[in-house]
Amino acid sequence: MRGRTQAVAVSVLAVGTVFFAWIGAAAVALVTLRKGSTQGVYLLAWTLLPAAVIALQGSDLGPLTTLVGVYIAACALRAGGWPLALLAISATGLVLALLMNTVAVAQSQQIADMLAQLGEQLRSSNPQMVMPALNATDIAGMIGMINAWTVVLGLVLARWWQAMLYNPGGFRSEFHSLRLPQTLVVGLLLGVLLLVSSGQWANWAMVLQVPLTVAGFALVHALAARFGLGAGALTVVYGLWAMLLPLRWLVQLLAVTDSFIDVRKRLPVRNSGE
Repeated sequence: MRGRTQAVAVSVLAVGTVFFAWIGAAAVALVTLRKGSTQGVYLLAWTLLPAAVIALQGSDLGPLTTLVGVYIAACALRAGGWPLALLAISATGLVLALLMNTVAVAQSQQIADMLAQLGEQLRSSNPQMVMPALNATDIAGMIGMINAWTVVLGLVLARWWQAMLYNPGGFRSEFHSLRLPQTLVVGLLLGVLLLVSSGQWANWAMVLQVPLTVAGFALVHALAARFGLGAGALTVVYGLWAMLLPLRWLVQLLAVTDSFIDVRKRLPVRNSGE
């Protein structure tokens, strides 16, 4: 960003399109990471204007919650690195889920009703199709999870921009070295177990799985670089992860394992001449 005016223009226009709101949020995060929280909150205030209008007129809280979440995550990243940022992302995701289950429960119930009607239509054409019944609490947890991943996307884009502009190659090495502290991993696992065992709040556990997934993919990228695997192999991994539930668990298991035994230090160093 060449100046404050350009940053405001890019962010406000992106947020105003709704679909590209995460890009506007990334611009807010970039300024926050580079200039600090004071400069970041100035830009955040401007971008919150169109986000608030969208929320009031269209009942879409997505841009608003994404902006706030990315700003908080950027402040956390600047203060304590990726583990703190990922913890902040899960926390804001859970807060959004709580709001969607209390203040905006009518909107969550409306989405649940729409999905139920869609399920009935699909079953009428294919009686063998089985679709789980979702209530407002389930929808609230799913919205919190989607928001968490949107914030991750915006923060990653901002960090990549920062590296491209001021420290080429810095984001790659930073992401490859991402490893969660053991205390954070234990806390996340306990939270996941408690939410899943509760039954009613099981979907909310997906919000706490976001940091484990991000850290797991960081290890996957580090391993790919260590063994000389290209972008094609990573693309296949991401594609299979999106389709196969066991692979999602495996990626999270990698993050847990890495937290306790530091996988990178146990791998042979690849000869640069090979």
